[in-house]
Amino acid sequence: MAKSQNPHEPSRYWRPVSALVFVVALGLVAVTIDDPGLAWDEPFSVAAGGSYASWLAEPSFRAESIDRHWRPNHEHPPLAKLLMGISQAVMRRGSPIVASRLVTALLFGLLIELVFQFAGRAFGGLAGLMAAGSLLCMPRVFGHAHLAALDVPMSLAWLASVVAFARAIEKGTHGACALSGLCLGLALLTKINGIFLPLVLAGWGIGFHRKRALKPLVWTLLLAPVVFFLGWPWLWHDTLHRLGDYLFPRGRVTLPVMYFGQVYGDKAPPFHYPLVMTLVTIPVGILFLVVLGSVRAVREFRRQPLLALVAINAAYIIGIFMIPGVPKYDGVRLFLPAFPFLAILAGVAGKHCWDWLVARSKKRPWRPLFVTAALFVTQAGAVWWIHPCELSYYNALVGGLWGADKLGMETTYWHDVVNRDLFRWLNRRCPVRATIAFYPVGEWVIAKDFSFYDAFYLDEPERKGLIAVRLEHARRPDFVVINARLAMLHAYSARGDKSAELALRYLTQGKPVYAVRKQGVLLAGVYARE
Repeated sequence: MAKSQNPHEPSRYWRPVSALVFVVALGLVAVTIDDPGLAWDEPFSVAAGGSYASWLAEPSFRAESIDRHWRPNHEHPPLAKLLMGISQAVMRRGSPIVASRLVTALLFGLLIELVFQFAGRAFGGLAGLMAAGSLLCMPRVFGHAHLAALDVPMSLAWLASVVAFARAIEKGTHGACALSGLCLGLALLTKINGIFLPLVLAGWGIGFHRKRALKPLVWTLLLAPVVFFLGWPWLWHDTLHRLGDYLFPRGRVTLPVMYFGQVYGDKAPPFHYPLVMTLVTIPVGILFLVVLGSVRAVREFRRQPLLALVAINAAYIIGIFMIPGVPKYDGVRLFLPAFPFLAILAGVAGKHCWDWLVARSKKRPWRPLFVTAALFVTQAGAVWWIHPCELSYYNALVGGLWGADKLGMETTYWHDVVNRDLFRWLNRRCPVRATIAFYPVGEWVIAKDFSFYDAFYLDEPERKGLIAVRLEHARRPDFVVINARLAMLHAYSARGDKSAELALRYLTQGKPVYAVRKQGVLLAGVYARE
């Protein structure tokens, strides 16, 4: 870990605070873990993780065994999914969805802890505490922390790789350098975003530390590919062909995106999409601190290498997705690893604001504490107000979710709003053997051979034999559940998709018998059949 640039309280004073930060972050997600609905990609991760873990229980190096166990969702690296599979094996009597989500919750707790530790040691304990609090109060990050997906694990892996590399430059030992290589390898094993890490590590290392960065850089760049290869059995056979398919995938499905009232293909949104989405999805109080921290990072760029490292990573991650032709969709999900760095910038600014207030509040020593508490209570309120639909959060700059809807922004995209409360209503109100049609819904949410909805969401506890189907396969459903993913509905309707046309008609002309609404915006509705 980087050496503190601002000596503060003794480290033993912050140890209980550090433990509390982790417990609070993990606890808040764990107690609400089943509140969001099953997101679009979760079934892929849950099923693949179970398959990987079954191979780990009885490993075989034969190509046939590896292909059978590691083929599911081989389009993405396996590390996070493997952890989910191990969790499923440990919690075999419970829901595999909850077991897998708890892995993400644990990794989120570690992410908050790492933000606290890194920022605390680099910029002072108070900066670390404010950075951790800032990240915890970002609704979209908190929402993703509930889901069995790769985005929070990648955020942790990216930050861990950056911190380990900075430590390797500081220490210069073989052990620290090897740890940097291991962390980069784990990042490569988490999500494809990891391939962008070497450039930012090399640029910062050589730019600020010259020859001192060469040894850590060589260790990191040589060891990481070895860790990546050894950690992914799918690549052990037919290596070059499978690696090529991973790096240059073919037949990728285009996802529609709604941005200021215009529907785009996922590679077509304007270059400013990532920047604007970042600015309008962070609570304004924390966003103010992020801006102050960014200004300070620019001013102190050469004098504070660690602060520069934080700012460079935040800008680099968002900047990647501003490049024309790079896919931009699903809100801030693809560039979620930038948010821990933004939180650290907020923590640095928050600490300086605290010092400024202390210097001007000698007669009112309670004022800094009151202002800081008021800030974080109000920012945490943003999470509470939108829960469990955090992926639909927009801040006051656009008038909240209501204003974003009026501006033509995407209000929901990942099906998380079709949540447990909606299913409780269905389980109470549906007659025996009722058929419920869903649209739009992920490929594996309701599959021909296995339906996650039938297995884990319907018939609890009534056991009515309710049946979930896709709207495009339904004949005479008793109820229709529409997720208001308007970009997809408009795009598919424009090309003549009858199911999309019907779903749009339900949304625009029908009256839901049950609705998921936030700030007056319809996110999902249940409709009686026409």
